[in-house]
Amino acid sequence: MPLFNALLRALDPLHGVPEATRQAFECWYLQAKIPQIRYVAFLTTALYLIYAAIEQNVETDQPFARLIVHALLVPAALLAIGLLSFQPRRQPLMLGLLSLAPIISVLSNLYFNFGSPRFAFYAPEIYLNLMWTFAISGLALKRAMATALFSLAAIMLVTLEHSLTPGMQRLHLIWILASFSFGLLSAFLLEKAHKHMFLHQDSLALSASVDSLTGLWNRSRTLHFLIEEVARANRYGTPFSVVLIDIDHFKSVNDTHGHAVGDSVLRQFAGLLRDGVRVMDKVGRLGGEEFLIILPEIDAAHAEQAVQTLQKRINGFSFDQQQHCRAAGDPAAVDAQAANTAGSHAQVGENEQADGQPGSEGHARFTRTDACEKERTLAMPRRRGNSPGKFSSMAGLRQVSLYASLIGR
Repeated sequence: MPLFNALLRALDPLHGVPEATRQAFECWYLQAKIPQIRYVAFLTTALYLIYAAIEQNVETDQPFARLIVHALLVPAALLAIGLLSFQPRRQPLMLGLLSLAPIISVLSNLYFNFGSPRFAFYAPEIYLNLMWTFAISGLALKRAMATALFSLAAIMLVTLEHSLTPGMQRLHLIWILASFSFGLLSAFLLEKAHKHMFLHQDSLALSASVDSLTGLWNRSRTLHFLIEEVARANRYGTPFSVVLIDIDHFKSVNDTHGHAVGDSVLRQFAGLLRDGVRVMDKVGRLGGEEFLIILPEIDAAHAEQAVQTLQKRINGFSFDQQQHCRAAGDPAAVDAQAANTAGSHAQVGENEQADGQPGSEGHARFTRTDACEKERTLAMPRRRGNSPGKFSSMAGLRQVSLYASLIGR
């Protein structure tokens, strides 16, 4: 079974990946192929017009019907493909025409020319058509295969009996086989190379987006998620919340126990945050001991509940290298404070004073940010040193300055 899976993976680099990754590749591959589809369609349009002009000079059998097909129908379809490639919303129609055009060409060639003494002169169009479908048109392998198989079935249905009779016409079969197999092989290898390229780019993009120490999203990627969430909230009017977390006195952990222990605490704390939220939530490390959680489609009340659950998780966790790791604050913000002795214990205190000022055990406060409260939230205190961690629920593009204020100081 492992050998079989290895063989499948060698044939298809995307074998075993999630369906979302495969769909992302299909979208990426199509966009990479758009220029090829566009310019091949325009070039093939010009070649068919030249072909139609020559055909009108040398062919006396059904000249008007040939003119309609080769000078109007097929070129019009190809020209439409090239023009539709400029319109992303029309790409499904573009792909449909691109799949249909080779079939029309093959069927018209067989209709006009098979059985004629001149068929040997027109047969190369059929061979080129098969290779064009696979290797030149820009179609993805599956769609190209479907189109080419339909064309091949039509060719075999019409010509097979004649091609099996003794004589030079038997060469027709080897040319069909050669054009189909060469086209299929080139399309397969090209798509396989693109899959490797996609996975490599995806891996590089992930490496550039992930914090190497904690495995969380890094600062730039977290800000990107935040910008996207603001835009989505502004477009659809849906709420979302953010939780800003800062570990106070973390420098003392590094100074007392060394950076290795400090890194271990950060990794464990990051794991608590990551495992304590939903799959759709985004947890990022802004830098140092500062973290940000984005909670899509969560208002302030539900966000408070979510952070309460997170606090309980921190309460019950034993840090491997640290005796006391304490998160002090109200249910809307977490402010973890590492102690200086070895061991493992975690404690969360609720000592936020009624007026919103930090209590004696820690520093945290809750801020609900609505559109009408924008000016008040922009004046929030600095969060360096012993500053409070902050939580805010934001909705709409009007809060762009807010999150810049939260993160940029």
